Amino acid sequence: MAHAGGVTRAEPVLITTAPPSPAQERDARERRYLITMGIRLVCFILAIVLFSLGMPFFGGFAVAGSLILPWVAVVAANAGPTRNPAAAPSLYAARKAAELEAGHDPRA
Repeated sequence: MAHAGGVTRAEPVLITTAPPSPAQERDARERRYLITMGIRLVCFILAIVLFSLGMPFFGGFAVAGSLILPWVAVVAANAGPTRNPAAAPSLYAARKAAELEAGHDPRA
């Protein structure tokens, strides 16, 4: 198996340690953004309802949420993958081949 620089590795890399693909990371960021903006929409509608019911104190919290959540959504969506640059991928530890023990021959 070759990696950067054309050097061949004897040990295979475990696939379970591979990072998500860029498409998967983008999809996860889009999902976080849409969920956060959905919550913002709920806060906005809730603010309208609470103010119309004469509850300005609770409506103020809903307005604050609807004003803060777009910023949170953008920051969360633009956050890159969190990878530890010092961590190397795990390598498959090959087991030593089993050997038969010396013993007596039952046919003898």
